[in-house]
Amino acid sequence: MAKLLRCRDVGFDCEAEVRADTDAEILDQVARHAREVHGLEDVSDEVVAKVLSVITTEHATT
Repeated sequence: MAKLLRCRDVGFDCEAEVRADTDAEILDQVARHAREVHGLEDVSDEVVAKVLSVITTEHATT
């Protein structure tokens, strides 16, 4: 099972999706995405809390 975050679920007009095995990996990828795509140098505690609240788990399909 992978964790999934959709950028639009955090409030951005963006179709990017981040997948990883852990919340920590999601946060690392989101911070990089926020810098590179949205120009955010710092990710506030409020954004981190929002990210953590909207992470979902994808279940394997067979």
